[in-house]
Amino acid sequence: MNQFGAGPSQPVSSDTLFPGFPTLDLGRLYHVVRKRLWLAGAVAAGFVGLAVIYLVLTPKVYQSSAVIYVDPKNDGAVFSGIKGVKQASWETLDALKSMAEGIRNGTVILRVVDRLDLRNDPDFLKPQEGGYSDAEIVEIVSKRVNAELRRGTRLIDVSVKDLSPERAQKMTQGFIEEFQSLIREQNVGSSQDSRAMLEKEVALQLGRLDGAEEKLQAFRIKHSEVALDDSKDYVGTKLSDLDRMLSEAENQTLLRKSEYEQYQEIPSDEIEEVFEIGGLGSQDHIQKLLLARNLKRAEFAKIKSQYQPGHPTYNDYLLDLQGQEEQVKIVAQTVGDSIAKSYERAVEHEGRLKESVQQQKERLIEADGIRKEFRTLKGAVDAAYSTYQRLVDRINDTDVTKSVDETVIRVFSEPLVPVKPVSPKKKLTLAIAGIFGSMCGFAVIVGIGLLDRTLNSRKQVESTLALSVLAQIPKALDKNWDLKDTVFVTREPSSIVSEGFRSLRTSLSAHSPRSVMVTSALPGEGKSFCAANLAVLQANMGYRTLLVDADFCKPRMAEIFVDPLRGKAKEGGLASQNLCEETIFKDLFLLSCGRYTSNTGEPMSGEIFAKMLNEAYSSFDCVIIDTSPVNIVSDGLTYSRHADAVVLVVRAGETQTESARRAMRELQRMRANLVGCVLNSSTESNAAQMAYVEGTVRSLPLNAGNIPANVPAS
Repeated sequence: MNQFGAGPSQPVSSDTLFPGFPTLDLGRLYHVVRKRLWLAGAVAAGFVGLAVIYLVLTPKVYQSSAVIYVDPKNDGAVFSGIKGVKQASWETLDALKSMAEGIRNGTVILRVVDRLDLRNDPDFLKPQEGGYSDAEIVEIVSKRVNAELRRGTRLIDVSVKDLSPERAQKMTQGFIEEFQSLIREQNVGSSQDSRAMLEKEVALQLGRLDGAEEKLQAFRIKHSEVALDDSKDYVGTKLSDLDRMLSEAENQTLLRKSEYEQYQEIPSDEIEEVFEIGGLGSQDHIQKLLLARNLKRAEFAKIKSQYQPGHPTYNDYLLDLQGQEEQVKIVAQTVGDSIAKSYERAVEHEGRLKESVQQQKERLIEADGIRKEFRTLKGAVDAAYSTYQRLVDRINDTDVTKSVDETVIRVFSEPLVPVKPVSPKKKLTLAIAGIFGSMCGFAVIVGIGLLDRTLNSRKQVESTLALSVLAQIPKALDKNWDLKDTVFVTREPSSIVSEGFRSLRTSLSAHSPRSVMVTSALPGEGKSFCAANLAVLQANMGYRTLLVDADFCKPRMAEIFVDPLRGKAKEGGLASQNLCEETIFKDLFLLSCGRYTSNTGEPMSGEIFAKMLNEAYSSFDCVIIDTSPVNIVSDGLTYSRHADAVVLVVRAGETQTESARRAMRELQRMRANLVGCVLNSSTESNAAQMAYVEGTVRSLPLNAGNIPANVPAS
């Protein structure tokens, strides 16, 4: 009689990213992180400690800052009409950025160093044999100086960092003043060079102007027959008209050629098709001729139906029709001849027109070239005169001494002696150390969780093994547990552990097994614990239940279920091998297979085990089998194919993924009916279930045997 009556279906198999490792479970990862928060705190504290040591040992750096303003225009520029003569203008963004970079160039740096006598300052430059070269000094100082243009303004922030706040202020002031002096010197030299160059250029430009005027006059005399001053663009208009005429002639020729080619393709016996070319058939006289011929054909068709060939009337109409047909052919031939002649005339006209157009174009282009050359010479004279005039005006109106620019750079904010150091930044350093340390700590914790190869949660088990988790048994015992204290379904029937076994029984009901074999991959994973509680649960429901202890290496079920008054296990009086005995629980019987079953020292064979099961089916409602771990000995594999359902027990946090997979593959290889697995010692908390189950007092039925066999326990 079947006492397991439906449960979850098998989950779909899914391949993990790393074979041998469980799939990522965010819930499990959360528990791992929460459990090891102390590790993240320790790592963060270590980083903060290192940051404190760094802050104590690092020298303090001070920064002095100033702000300068750059005028947009250089009003003292000598000349703005010739490229390369005008002094720098600071209107564009690129020019302002160049100004900011120029403040920290090598020339200014060396001037400031010499001005403050920093070469001989041991606090600024560590003494070294042979001293420092200019390049080395520039490289060292440039790292301490910063000049940056404020976005959207004409202000430049100049700052200098140094170990001495007073020296930082003096260096900042020195950079501004030395850069202003450098610009003044460059402006003075540029102004003097520009004045000398302008005077030289005036003389040269006067010679160019005279030469250009002489060339223009000679050209006028040479081409006096052409209207050189005519500014109208009649040449372009005339060329356009000629091109249009030639294009029309070419189009007409192409049209006549197309009609002629169509005419050439018409067979001689179908000459009437010439009327379809170019709409010639739409002319009135041709339409009338074709209409008369078609009427004659219609009349002759009637005559043919009334008279026989040879009859005078028949012959008269036939002669008239032939005359009409001949007249149509003559007209069609005439039309074809006219098409051929039209094509010849079009070709001849196009040739004459091309020759005429080409001659006129040559004359027009020649005249236009003369005018263009004249305009070029005239433009050269005008440009030379304009340049000469501007040079003369600029020399007369500009005084070289006024070209010195005193106001290009203005100090907007004077540098001050800094009070607080800018480096190292204590708060920022400690904050970064704390954040980075916490991140590293969490990374270590997450890494530990991701590299954990044990199965811990229902999601991991189902996704990794592709097996349904029939039930989750919460962790109820510590490492030093006694097997006698494991029957929770009677000791604590209202606990969450007992509810887990009731869920297991309900899940097994979907497979309707007569016998259930409980096994595991390795020892210590709780297979005997699960088998014992499942058997007691069945017996408490009033079903005659046989618990088979088929673990030949460590048979322990007798310690729990046989009355201790019968003797001790070591004396051999506690349980007899291969003998069904009553237990301390009603309706529960134990069959302990013993350590060995024959003189050969070999366990029970599969055939004998199958025969034993068949005999048990006739006397018991269900059979629960506890076997050896399948990865250790082969007994469980041998018996698994004879059980109606096989359940694999997995211990959360201890069972390795590869071990469970190996056990599953071995059971599948033996064609065992592996219906699912049990997640034992689960640490996943279900607050709602715990509150409901443990807060409700369950009352077991006094007469469990009255429960129908096909009603599953809940």
